[in-house]
Amino acid sequence: MAQGYFNVMAARSGSPIHFNSLTARGNKFYLGGGPPSSYCPPQVGTSCPVGNTTTLAGGDGYLSLGVMVPGGQQAYIDADGSLSYTIEHSAYVPSGAILDGWNKTENVGDHFGTLQWTNGLIACPPATEGTGWQVFGQRENATFSPDCLGFDALTINATGVGAWQY
Repeated sequence: MAQGYFNVMAARSGSPIHFNSLTARGNKFYLGGGPPSSYCPPQVGTSCPVGNTTTLAGGDGYLSLGVMVPGGQQAYIDADGSLSYTIEHSAYVPSGAILDGWNKTENVGDHFGTLQWTNGLIACPPATEGTGWQVFGQRENATFSPDCLGFDALTINATGVGAWQY
């Protein structure tokens, strides 16, 4: 895996997802719709990251969340296409999920880097107002609403992990 932590922001000019941050919530990923669902055990105390942004790691084939929890949290494209992540302390990935296919380019000077998945990423409108646009990988046999939007995933370097766990 590529070293270093990063955050992701959507680029789709003139759309409601333009410049929204990628957020990990409830084992899925969203653009907009509120803060990440992060947690830190009380015994960790002041060593815990703030947890108010979603930080990622990897991007060289595989992708994971930038977390402190032992074992980490792996990102994957589920059978329905949803960009998802493993629960803490578990490496369980559902049948039919795809773990690989990620490619991250580095930031150069004042330019953003990019994160790409093999078949491209899309965001679909919220089912409930205020929940954010859910992010999906375009998989064969997965169907999406014509209201879903493709976007470029721009990367911004982060200084460390974003949370104990998401």
